[in-house]
Amino acid sequence: MSEKLLIIFGTGQQSDIITFYLNKMSKKIYAYCVDDKFYKKDKFKNKKIITTKDLLKKYKPKDIKLHVAISYAKLNQLRYEKYKFFKDKGYSFESVVSNTNLSKSEFKLGENAVILDSFIQPHATIGNNSFIWSGSTVGHHSTIGNNCWISSGSTIGGNCKIRDFSFLGLNSTIGHFVNIGKKCFVGSSAHITKNVKSNSVVVQNDSKKISFDPVKFLEINNFK
Repeated sequence: MSEKLLIIFGTGQQSDIITFYLNKMSKKIYAYCVDDKFYKKDKFKNKKIITTKDLLKKYKPKDIKLHVAISYAKLNQLRYEKYKFFKDKGYSFESVVSNTNLSKSEFKLGENAVILDSFIQPHATIGNNSFIWSGSTVGHHSTIGNNCWISSGSTIGGNCKIRDFSFLGLNSTIGHFVNIGKKCFVGSSAHITKNVKSNSVVVQNDSKKISFDPVKFLEINNFK
């Protein structure tokens, strides 16, 4: 059985980063894909660009693997929507793991996940479609949910839970046994030692919590 062709969805900065790491890992990229309305050129990184319409028409799920390379826009919602669109049509996904201390078989890893230059302790779980940037640590028996974004330098202690669609800013620290609810925004350098309810924004430490829609918070502060 021949290996599935790898197609990257997206041609922005996120795709740029993913391409860099896949090249370092000697992973061969077959093509890039964009939605039809964004098709403005026929090549990216010297590989052909195909439209979503052409992908669905010409490439069957049994023949290709996808990686959706989209950032945390709208608290990871856009990346999730595109991932779900292809998932519902039967396509499978490639996860990208580069320069971690453990191999993929030594912790639980979802699909379309990304882990770059980070330290993952045994018995950790990384959910589907979640992104962990360089220099981060995920403690033992901790769980990163689906569609999360963990920025560079974040430290997550042991036995923590980061629920779906949550965002941790640069150099944030989550203490042992702490649960971060769904759709939370934790700001840069925040130090969290207590549980955080879903749909919360924490911009400094435990005592500085704001009752605010995290998606609106991102828009107001020009996180795109």
